[in-house]
Amino acid sequence: MALLPILPLISGESLTSYVNRIASFHCDLSLAEFLRFFEISQQDLLGPGHETLVRISNLTGQPSEDLKKMGFLRIGDRQVVINGEVVDSQFFDLSKRPLCPACLLEDLGEASVSQGLPVGRLEWQMQPVRVCVKHGVVLQVRKVMKYSDRFRFLPELSADRTFLESMVGDAVEHQPSRLQQYVTDRIAGGSGPNWLDGQPLDLASRACEMLGVIQVVGTHVDLRAVTEAQWSEAGDLGFSYAVNGVDGVKACLQVALDLYVSKNLKGGPQMAFGRFYQWLQFNKNNRPAGPIRDVAREFILDHFPIEAGTNLMGTIVDKQRFHSVYSLARKTGDHPKTINRAVILTGLAEGDLEKASASIVFDAEAAESLMDRVRTSISVSALEGYLNCNRVQAQQLARTGILPRLLPEGRKSLGVLTGIAREDADEFLDKLVGAAESVTSASEGMSDIVAAAETSRWPAMDIVRGILSGLFTKVEVVKPELKFKGILVDPVEVRMTLKRNQLKGCVGVEEAVQLIGMPQQGLNNLVRMRNADGEPYISERMMNNAKGVPVRLFALDEIEAFRRDHISLTEIAEAESCYPKIMKVKLDDRGLVPVAPRYELGRFWYRRADLKVA
Repeated sequence: MALLPILPLISGESLTSYVNRIASFHCDLSLAEFLRFFEISQQDLLGPGHETLVRISNLTGQPSEDLKKMGFLRIGDRQVVINGEVVDSQFFDLSKRPLCPACLLEDLGEASVSQGLPVGRLEWQMQPVRVCVKHGVVLQVRKVMKYSDRFRFLPELSADRTFLESMVGDAVEHQPSRLQQYVTDRIAGGSGPNWLDGQPLDLASRACEMLGVIQVVGTHVDLRAVTEAQWSEAGDLGFSYAVNGVDGVKACLQVALDLYVSKNLKGGPQMAFGRFYQWLQFNKNNRPAGPIRDVAREFILDHFPIEAGTNLMGTIVDKQRFHSVYSLARKTGDHPKTINRAVILTGLAEGDLEKASASIVFDAEAAESLMDRVRTSISVSALEGYLNCNRVQAQQLARTGILPRLLPEGRKSLGVLTGIAREDADEFLDKLVGAAESVTSASEGMSDIVAAAETSRWPAMDIVRGILSGLFTKVEVVKPELKFKGILVDPVEVRMTLKRNQLKGCVGVEEAVQLIGMPQQGLNNLVRMRNADGEPYISERMMNNAKGVPVRLFALDEIEAFRRDHISLTEIAEAESCYPKIMKVKLDDRGLVPVAPRYELGRFWYRRADLKVA
């Protein structure tokens, strides 16, 4: 039977507070005494089940469904539910009592809806709620020293009006965070950003605060020393990133990573992300972190040299995605300086040619492949013996790009980086021999490439290109083991075919890509683009080989003109001895605009004339 008169509910009041008012109003008892009298345990009131709610409903005359929304219903050892939201019990930290002294003073007024009794707000007990929306002040936290304090703290505090007034005077003004608004809206049944709505409320809110705190306070801050105002600011900042889902989280982590790189700090992700990383990596109590763990893990794998077999945030890394200079050196045994120059000059990474940085990473598979090529490379001087050609031919093959160097011509390569990859030399030989018909004896009039060049008066390299392009109908090989010297052509056909197609001064796609220093897609885009005069940067010619198959050709002089008139961001940075990213900022500040976005040409290219004017 209900205690009469029925005491009205107050919007936002907690169940504990309401029962406390019932005890005082009807029985003039403390909450603890009231609970003992009606044989309701304190634990059941803090985390009531169905039976407890029915009993309190019978005592108060209030529907159990309304009472259910005022408390935290325990559904397991570590979980509670509030208005349908299932959260970890730590979401409601009962070891402390946050409160707004201004609200309590108003409760004590004669005109208050509580009739002069203090009202504990349910939202005060939610960890992300750190500011009183009504008064715009940070909630003041009082530690609960013993279990019984949870039931008598608020009445005893409210009995000292003078002390409450002093607390109001000490209150710190602060705007409620967007995270706090999201939490209270969601508890009330509202919806928000999809990524946050798709996970439990406690995990969503903790993710926001941990994202924000490493920027607001610092990556290696003592979390126990973070103030309520700082946590509120952290929640607001973290929420501003989290509203954009996975991309937003990555953007926040990128800010921390950029700061780590700018300071040239040594160490892995723990150094870069501090407490955020520790929170996800060292999960001592085995509590879930939600989707942010997978996002952070993927981000770290994409930006740090994490070795295969490493336990990263509870999952074993199956494949290393990225290397640093030093992690690759440990794996391959190559010198860090060689690796550093190789990855920078080939465009795998951006940085200082003379000084390696542990914070710069690059694709692991591509870098390992590159260093395999470097270790097995052939010097241009040794190419003569390897291909069985003369010294001049070896130099021409390298200089013309038919045999591409490990690094594009004109780059600041040294030592082994100036050579030719053995696999490229082998591929060249395979193509050359493969283009020839194997015969037991040479046909009449056939000559090796050098002799044919002298007879036809066409450069030997043009003949080589013609063979590789399938221009000639008669190409023979008697002894494949002779390699370059074993390839035979008809000087008469050579002269007539090359004259007809005007191949002289043109190069194919592969060679053009090597000479100009950009990927094939960039070359394709460059053909379509127009310069300031409305002319194509590079013109393309189509011709049919002897088999009638179209072959793409590019004028060598136009390629050389583009290289003469333009320079890449990487080359500018090398000349200025700084990082490309820093150089890009400097060029932007000078108002210099690249000829095309990076994605079109593979990297930024600038007009040399613009650099001189600026």
